[in-house]
Amino acid sequence: MPHKIIQQSGYIEVQVSGKMDHWDILKIIHHLHRNDPRKETPDLWILDPECDFSFHSFPMIVQGVLRLVAKTIKKGCRSAILAADEFQRVKVDLYCAEATVLPYEIRTFTARDEAVDWLCK
Repeated sequence: MPHKIIQQSGYIEVQVSGKMDHWDILKIIHHLHRNDPRKETPDLWILDPECDFSFHSFPMIVQGVLRLVAKTIKKGCRSAILAADEFQRVKVDLYCAEATVLPYEIRTFTARDEAVDWLCK
């Protein structure tokens, strides 16, 4: 799964494409955590239209994130996921529902401006 991490003004942008499994996502989250262990900077995940992921991996991702960041993360920071289309948004919304136990808020968007506005407020 190719990805790019780009520092933007006020947030970190994570661009992902291709097929993703839970290990791919956890590797990216580990990289972000290593550079920002308290998650003081919000992040925007941008999913390519070809980005594909499995529903059954959602609990493993959430548990992996909890193990990695639960003790060090700053409460109140946010993550936004920019879905390429409505079908992808619905899939990501299911992940967001699973991820409500995380110590930060995650929301799904289909418009970049809305996602950035929400992240940076």
